[in-house]
Amino acid sequence: MITESPMSQTKYKLLINPQQSHWKTQIFYFIVIFLIIGIICTWISILISKIFYVQTLEELNQEEKALAGTWLHQVQMHAISMKENHSTNKNINIDREWQSNNSTEKIIVCYYTVPKTFNTVWNLSPSQIDPHICTHIIVGFASIVNCTVDMGVNTRIYEEVVNLKKNNSKLKVMISIGGSNEFNFGFPEMVKNHANRKRFIRSVLNVTKRFKFDGLDLDWEFPAWFEPNEKEKIHFVQLLYEIRKEFDHRSEKLILSVAAAAPQTIIDQSYDVPEIAKHVDFINLMSYDYHYYVWYFPVTDLNAPLFPHIMESGYLNTLNVNFSAHYWVKKMMPRYKVVIGIPTYGHSYKLDNPLNHKLQAPASGFGKLGFNGFVSYSVICQFLKHGASNVFVNKSKVPYAYRDEEWISYDNKESIYYKAKWILANGFKGAMIFSLNTDDWKNECNTNESFPLTRIPYPVYRDQVVFQWCLRWQEMYFLKDGVIKVEFSV
Repeated sequence: MITESPMSQTKYKLLINPQQSHWKTQIFYFIVIFLIIGIICTWISILISKIFYVQTLEELNQEEKALAGTWLHQVQMHAISMKENHSTNKNINIDREWQSNNSTEKIIVCYYTVPKTFNTVWNLSPSQIDPHICTHIIVGFASIVNCTVDMGVNTRIYEEVVNLKKNNSKLKVMISIGGSNEFNFGFPEMVKNHANRKRFIRSVLNVTKRFKFDGLDLDWEFPAWFEPNEKEKIHFVQLLYEIRKEFDHRSEKLILSVAAAAPQTIIDQSYDVPEIAKHVDFINLMSYDYHYYVWYFPVTDLNAPLFPHIMESGYLNTLNVNFSAHYWVKKMMPRYKVVIGIPTYGHSYKLDNPLNHKLQAPASGFGKLGFNGFVSYSVICQFLKHGASNVFVNKSKVPYAYRDEEWISYDNKESIYYKAKWILANGFKGAMIFSLNTDDWKNECNTNESFPLTRIPYPVYRDQVVFQWCLRWQEMYFLKDGVIKVEFSV
C-alpha cells in the first residue's frame, strides 16, 4: 500500500495487524534506514569519482587541474539539466528513445586488427588481450572475394579471439568485413544485385555459425564515394535490410553494426541515414583521422579533437568529434545507436622549422616515428620520456607533443576521460576504441598497466551506474514537492 502526505503533517495510513502495535517505532526506523542508504550512496558516488579523477589527472599542473575541474562540472551540470528539463516537460530536443536507453546501457567496442595488415604492424596476439576491458571486440578485417567472406590465412587468430569469451561470458565478439585495405573493392560488386547479396549473406551466416561470432560489422569505406553512384547508397541499405531479416530469423541474436564515416561530406554522399538506422544495432563512428599530413594541406593539426580549436573556421570547424556525432543525429540516426570512436594511435609530422611547433605549423611530411605517420601510444610514451614537450589544447580537449622536427597529435588518458564524460552527457551509446593493437599492451608507459587508454571509459560508465541507481532511489522515495512516498508490505 502506498500513501502520500506533506512533510509538515506527517500522517501514515497503515494496514495494521495484531502484531503491529509499535507501528510508529517501525516507521521511524524505516525512515532512518532510507536516509542512511541515501547518504551512503552519495558518499560512494563522490568517493569513486574523486579517486578516478585524481588518478586520471595526477600529472596535470595546478592551472590545468582547475580548468579540467571547471569543464567537468559544466558537463555534469549539462547532463543534470537535460534530465530535469525532460522531467518537467520543457521544450528540449531529446527523443524519447534516447531517454529510455541512456541510463546504464553504455558499451565499449574495441577493434582488434589481425597483425600485419594496414597500420597494424604492432603484433598483439589474442592471448595478450584483457577480456574484461571491452563489452564488444570486433576482429578484422576479412575481405569480400567472389561475393563471399574471405578470412584469409588468419582463421586461427579469429578462433583465439572468440575463445576470450571463456574468461568473460558477457563479452561479445564480432567479425568486421572491409576496412581501409579494401577501399572500393568487393562491396560494389557484391551489393549491386539480389543474387550477389544473397550469396554474401549465406557466407556470413556460415562464418558466424562456424566461429561462434556474436555479430557482423560492415566497414565499407565508402558507398558511392569514389565514384558517385546513388544506386550504391540504395544497395547498401538493401544489404542491411536483408542481413537484418536473416539475423532476426536466427534463434541466437546476432548483432549488426556499421563502421561509419565522420566527415559531413562523406555522410551526405554515402549514407541514407534514416534507412540505415532501421536495420543496425549501432554505428561505430570513425571520429579520428580528421587531420594527418597530406601534400595539399601541409600543416600540423589534431587527429581527433573533441571540439574545434580557436584557429579553425568554415569547413575546418566541422572536423571534430562533437560536430560529427551530432550531425549523424541531425541526419536521423538515434543517438542511442551512435558509438563514438576514440583512437589509441597518433599522427606524426615533420616540421619545416623546429622553432615553429604550434598548431597549423608548416610540415613537409610524416614524422620519423611510427609507420606512414601512424604512431602507437607506447612509442608516444617513449617520445615523451625522452624529452618531448607536451601541450594540452584545452579548447579541443586533446594533446600534441613535439621535439626537434617531430610533431605528434594523439589522445592520452586525460583526453579520453573527457570524451567518455562527454559521451555520457550527450546520451550516446558508448565508446569505440581503435585499436587494441596500438594501445600500450606491452606496459611500456607504466610497468603495471596494460592497455591504459582502453581502460579509461569503463570506470566512468561503472560510476555512472552507481550514480543512476542512487538517483533513482532518491526520486522514488523523496519527491521534490515535499511529499514522502512510502511503500509497506504486510
